[in-house]
Amino acid sequence: MHPEDAKAIQVIQKTKSLNPLVRKIMAYGYENKFRGINLGSYLKVNTHNLPKVYQAFKDVVRKVGIKEPDLYIYQDANLGAYTYGETNTFICVSSAVVEKLTVEEFQCVIAHECGHLLCKHSFYKSILRNLMDMKDALGLISWIAFEPLYLALQYWNRKSELSADRCAAAVTGDSVFQSMMLKLSSGVDAQIVNRSPLLDQAEKYHKFKRASWWNRIQQNCQEAIYSHPYGCERAWEIDRWKNSWQYRRLRETI
Repeated sequence: MHPEDAKAIQVIQKTKSLNPLVRKIMAYGYENKFRGINLGSYLKVNTHNLPKVYQAFKDVVRKVGIKEPDLYIYQDANLGAYTYGETNTFICVSSAVVEKLTVEEFQCVIAHECGHLLCKHSFYKSILRNLMDMKDALGLISWIAFEPLYLALQYWNRKSELSADRCAAAVTGDSVFQSMMLKLSSGVDAQIVNRSPLLDQAEKYHKFKRASWWNRIQQNCQEAIYSHPYGCERAWEIDRWKNSWQYRRLRETI
């Protein structure tokens, strides 16, 4: 788990009265709602439907060591995936993930989503989702009351993606992760020769951000509303982490 993700979760866990309420909302609200949407609209992958895809999926679930979630494919030309649930977990991937990525890159995406389930991110993301719904329903009143908490949870949300990225890299290797990240960022079948171009872009981005106080403020304000870190940041984080003892140990044991 990424250190900043772990710190943020520790803070949220101190609000003990919130936990039972969010679990009830998950079980009877979002989790139930998404289960109906998935069964009604998407293709469930199993031994009969796309058995090779299902086997690649099962291999990752076994390596991560979590209870097997349901796997669904939805039609979308864009690369994307998401997961949800605490009791009845599931992973949804776009058709582009199956069609445009190699088997190893597909497994990298699955390992990322499994990382969210392993870290119990769905539970804490439900708090953020509830706040977003309240913002839409209450408008200005909600913005004044909950915006600081919303921005704090969005900050944690971005850090949670880095934890899931670590799971993906640990299961499939950093080279597969960098290849997957390049395709996710560009949408094209770009090939990495020696080093991902996203790493060079990350260095330039960091230099640009440090160039002036205005650049820092502008970029920080822009990033604050995003649910995911920039692609070059995600690539850079894993490139740094691959030199750690933690990464080497995980690669040896998984």
